[in-house]
Amino acid sequence: MPLGTIAWLLAASFSLGALPLTRWAVRVFSRRDLRALGTGNVGVSAAFIHGGKSAGIAAVLAEIARGIVPVLAGRFYFPDAPAITIALLIPLVAGRYAIARGGGVTNAVWGLLVFSPPVAVSSGIWGLLVWGLAQRWWGEGDRARLFASRCGCLCTPIWVWVWRQSMPEFLAAAGLALLLAAINFSQGDDMALSKSEQLFSLDDSLDAAICGDKAAKLSQLKRAGFNVPAGFILPSKEEGRGKKEEGRGKRGEGRRNEENADRLLISNSVIQNLKSKIQNRIIVRSSAAGEDGALSSAAGQYQTLGPVFSEAELLDAINRCRQSYWTSEAVAYRRQRQLPDTQMAVLIQPYIDSELAGVMFSRNPLDGGSQVIIEALPGGAESVVGGQCTPVHLEIDFSQPESLEKKLTEVQSNSIIAQSILAELVKQAQAIEAFFHGIPQDIEWSWDGEKVWILQSRPITNLQPFWTRTIAAEVIPGAIRPLTWSINRPLTCGVWGEIFKVVLGDRAIGLNFNETATLLGSHAYFNATLLGEIFRMMGLPEQGLEFLLRGQKMGKPPLGKILPNLPGLWRLVQRERALNAEFKGDRSSIFLPALQSLEKEGTTQILTRIHGLIMEDESKGILMPNAQFPMPNSQCPIPNAQCPMPDYQYLTELLERAEQIQEWLKPITYYNILGPIGLAIRKAIFRVNDDWLANDSAPEIASVRALQQLAQKLRQAAVSQPDETVSVAHLAQTFAETPALQADFEKWLDIYGYLSEVGTDIAVPTWREQPEIYQKLLINMAQKAETNLVEKREIGLTFSQKWRLDKCQERALVKNEISEIYARLLAHLRWTFLEIEACGLAMQVFQESGDIFYLEFGEIQQWIRSGASVSFKDTISQRRDRLVADRDRPIPPVVYGNLLPNSQTRAIDSATSETNIIQGIPASIGRVEGFVKICRTASTDLGENAIAVVPYTDAGWAPLLLGATAIIAEVGGQLSHGAIIAREYKIPAVMNISEATTRLRDGQKVRVDGYLGTVELLE
Repeated sequence: MPLGTIAWLLAASFSLGALPLTRWAVRVFSRRDLRALGTGNVGVSAAFIHGGKSAGIAAVLAEIARGIVPVLAGRFYFPDAPAITIALLIPLVAGRYAIARGGGVTNAVWGLLVFSPPVAVSSGIWGLLVWGLAQRWWGEGDRARLFASRCGCLCTPIWVWVWRQSMPEFLAAAGLALLLAAINFSQGDDMALSKSEQLFSLDDSLDAAICGDKAAKLSQLKRAGFNVPAGFILPSKEEGRGKKEEGRGKRGEGRRNEENADRLLISNSVIQNLKSKIQNRIIVRSSAAGEDGALSSAAGQYQTLGPVFSEAELLDAINRCRQSYWTSEAVAYRRQRQLPDTQMAVLIQPYIDSELAGVMFSRNPLDGGSQVIIEALPGGAESVVGGQCTPVHLEIDFSQPESLEKKLTEVQSNSIIAQSILAELVKQAQAIEAFFHGIPQDIEWSWDGEKVWILQSRPITNLQPFWTRTIAAEVIPGAIRPLTWSINRPLTCGVWGEIFKVVLGDRAIGLNFNETATLLGSHAYFNATLLGEIFRMMGLPEQGLEFLLRGQKMGKPPLGKILPNLPGLWRLVQRERALNAEFKGDRSSIFLPALQSLEKEGTTQILTRIHGLIMEDESKGILMPNAQFPMPNSQCPIPNAQCPMPDYQYLTELLERAEQIQEWLKPITYYNILGPIGLAIRKAIFRVNDDWLANDSAPEIASVRALQQLAQKLRQAAVSQPDETVSVAHLAQTFAETPALQADFEKWLDIYGYLSEVGTDIAVPTWREQPEIYQKLLINMAQKAETNLVEKREIGLTFSQKWRLDKCQERALVKNEISEIYARLLAHLRWTFLEIEACGLAMQVFQESGDIFYLEFGEIQQWIRSGASVSFKDTISQRRDRLVADRDRPIPPVVYGNLLPNSQTRAIDSATSETNIIQGIPASIGRVEGFVKICRTASTDLGENAIAVVPYTDAGWAPLLLGATAIIAEVGGQLSHGAIIAREYKIPAVMNISEATTRLRDGQKVRVDGYLGTVELLE
């Protein structure tokens, strides 16, 4: 082997590596010297970063050729000694680093690719795998990238051995790998440095983790068309960005709170670039990660500096702004809020010469009320937020849009702000809140004499969490008594928690599902903040929160966010698919035996041992006892029942029965929540219309149909001709004189007597407890010549439609079975508590019927198990008064924070309404004009041809709604009980008319359009 040739090739390789090809390429295309830019590294990445795309491409091509030439030369001169071919790359890389000031990685990679493609590809794949693992360990930072690059170099000898099985080649590759790794450790990182010197614009889509929440939110607003001044962001420094001087020996590993290090990372080119973009005065503002966030504002913790004039002042302002991240006050704030230490991004904007500036809240920051709060002073906004001057304070109530202009006029008369500016500010506040999906905003603004500028927008952090009536208003509507809530809340929260845990897996560990629901103003609310966070974790779109707060459509989730949740969603799908089989098993093994045991134990006999029925006294709004339980032939539901003397042993037995029923309620509640969800998903997937589904087995439909059939029998017994007019008195007499009809009515009560106005509220009397109401309804039905009995409809469906319907019909039938068992268990639970109350009345623990429902279940347990003589008189009195007050007050659909806003009952005045049209949700088509009848309970006498206005609908409302010409409901949607009933009986219906029972009045003439979903006030 000629040593002279080897020496000549080694020297030639070193000389080739020393040629400054990349530096020449950058100088030709950009006229810049890489040695004076960035880290001073004259490499391919530096060429792209500092020289541009053309220079970068030219540098890549030059370095590829430089890496291939020594390999080809080695093969030509020493075809039988491949180790020499690899060895020739070592002087090439050495010359590249020592003289040309490059890293040599591109040369080595392409040289190895020509030498042995399997070796090069294997090394590349291994580097990518290491990069992926490093990103999971360290996150997506420069540290992971550099680690993967070094591992790719060092693993090359291993792959040479795997593919070549040659010790000389292995040793040559090991020498090359060690040299490349050593260079990589010693050189600066232009890619990391470019990120620290990169300027983002507010016109870009910004990542809050890099540019801070303040800049990210302003970017969203600016791109959405709001008046936001132009701005540029120096991003926060990710881990590994301190390499600018590391290769030159000027810095060690220290970073973050080293003030001088921050100064070194800002080059003159960055300052010059910023000053060229903003010619006039500049303001420098902080934009740290977590600042202006959803849970922390960091208000006043970091510095804002301006106006800034010169480049020197700009550099100093940026450094001072970044250093403010590490003041003792700022660090203490982050510790107290449990926020991690990251870094400070800096927002640079033109300085606005304000004639007027201030802050505004899109909602009252004290209680989330419907007032835009505006505070302003002449000059800049910093004088307002600084707290050293007393600003003008204005509150504009926007709860009645039709009178907003009048209120603006009244407010402006005592203000320094013109009415047109006030109107614009209110408009901007409401628009920004809507843009951020209904989250109340704290907004900094400025008026320069021509337009209103938005300088900052962040959530009002003290108005957390958000509570919504969406869904909750249908699950458990109306004012709720403490006993009902103490039982329903753990059941509901527990089941929802179980469902979410199935989807989220380990990510659900930090979530408190006990906070899923709460009671505000005696009404149920769901935690929109918690549910919104769960929706985001599940990959659902941002409109998820808007759906909860404003009832908007959810929208389609982005595929990229859904994919990571596929395992959890698949687990939920598996549960949903198994629901029918699991329910049928539990029905046979748990629920039917449970109901049979309750009947056998005589739970229904409790009604015979109660001295008075619980009836609703509408004039007082409280529960009052009824003197007697009127039944046909004066018979009680269970004849010859005996009431044992009340004692604590008997009370303990009743308490244990109540506890056992609640244990049975846990699994049926799970089915009662997952069943409707599964049905809704199936209907959406298979595009099944509501009209296709047979609802005959639904309790609210079957009960009314059975009562209509009984009314036909009564009418036939009372008249000789089908069209004959008959009086109510005659029908009542016929009923009283016909045992068979009484027996049929008793049978109807036995079958459907477990139903009530609100199936989920055990404080509401069941049909079985108030038979006189339904006996009267039966007679009224019989008086009409046509009973409006709906026959089973035959719908012509294609084969495809029948197949799709088959995927949903069985689930609909199972859903009805689930609802029946759930309602029956709740009825038995209610009757058990009524028996406990009857004993308590006899023992003078309670004063009147209905008292027990003002206690929580834990209080009842403690009373019975302690065996002590107690009195709940004061507690019950206070809670009853609170419930009465809460029933009469308007209940907002959304509550911000844990306090109901102070508001007064409002009614629509047709003289002041611009359109006299109220928009709701269309539920059943048809158009009707008529007169309003406010129905607060299902026992309200509806009268003839009335439009029923109800607070909510449940299965128990079916008999009342059947007699209405149209239905207006405060809550509900197209799948609510009222909507189903209305469609079944072709009654026009509009749902979701907020506060309808207080906004409308008895006898008011309206027009209901069930197709458009509108209610028009005609007087």
